[in-house]
Parts: sequence; structure tokens; C-alpha cells
Amino acid sequence: MLAAYQETLAKARAEAQAAVKETTDRMSAEAAERQRQLNETLARQTAEAERQITAAKQRALSEMHGIATEVARSVTEKVTGSAADPANLATAVDRALAERAG
Repeated sequence: MLAAYQETLAKARAEAQAAVKETTDRMSAEAAERQRQLNETLARQTAEAERQITAAKQRALSEMHGIATEVARSVTEKVTGSAADPANLATAVDRALAERAG
């Protein structure tokens, strides 16, 4: 009778250990999947944020170009008393902005 009890107890322990391992494995797999999904979401959000930053930077640089050209036109007219060639102003502003960016 003691042998039967010990055998039953050993079998119950083995089943419990198997159940714990199965649950642990399942939970680990679920956690890994959640982590993968989170990584994908973060990668998408990061890419979108970088795209928005690039677009904002381009808009700002474009606005800066227009402002710089207008300031150059105004200063040239005040200093020389005559209107400057818009193409020359644009070229000079492009060159100055490129030097600062480079």
C-alpha cells in the first residue's frame, strides 16, 4: 500500500511539473510574441516620427530660404538704391545656406 501511495505521489508530482513547464513555455512564447509586436509598433512609430521630422525640417529650410532671399533683396536695395536680380539673390542665398549646412 505504501508503494502504491508513493507511486501515485510521484506520478502526481511529475504531472504537476509537466503542467508547470507547459504553462511556463506557453507564457514565454506569448511574452515573446507580445515583445515582437511591440517592437514592430515602435519601429513603425519611429519611422513615422522620423518622416515627420524630415518634412518639418524641409519646410523650415524652405521658409528660411524665402526669408533669407527677402532680407538679401531688402538690404541690397537699401545699400545700392536699386533692385537686385532675383536669380543672383537666390544663387547667393543657396550658396550661403549650403556653406552653413556643409
